[in-house]
Formats: sequence, structure tokens, C-alpha cells
Amino acid sequence: MKITVFQIEEAYYRAVWGESVRSLARGLGVDESTLRQHFRKGTPPRHIRELAWKYFHAEQARGRLDEEQRRICDAMVDKVLAVRAI
Repeated sequence: MKITVFQIEEAYYRAVWGESVRSLARGLGVDESTLRQHFRKGTPPRHIRELAWKYFHAEQARGRLDEEQRRICDAMVDKVLAVRAI
């Protein structure tokens, strides 16, 4: 069975949220390796999920800072982003 772009995107979204690729492939009626091959073209769902959790925890920690600490933190982030842009 041929898989559509919409099905690949939907499967990718569900994989990011933790559903197994094997389960997704079975539900779509395609081989697991076919689905994984499509996923290899972008960032693996596992990495997206890990990044989302890190971002969530960073935002939680930032929220616990007082105003001055938050300002310093934001200034440091701006410096890091400026260096990366070079």
C-alpha cells in the first residue's frame, strides 16, 4: 500500500507524542521500515520529544527566576543566539 504525505505527517506527529513506529506502521498497513525511511528525512520523533521536554523544563525554571535574574538570563540567550548566527 502506498502511503500519502498526509499519513506520513500524521504518523510523525503521533510518533513525537510517543506512539511506537511499529504500531503506526501496522495501523497504516505499511512495513515499519517504510515508515522509518520517511522519518529519516527529517528530525527523528524521539529527538523532537526530548527537545520539547527540555524546553518545557527550561521555561519552568525561567519562571522561577526573579525579574533581574530573568533579564540576565535573556541577555545571555541573546548573546548565544548572536554567536550562533555568525
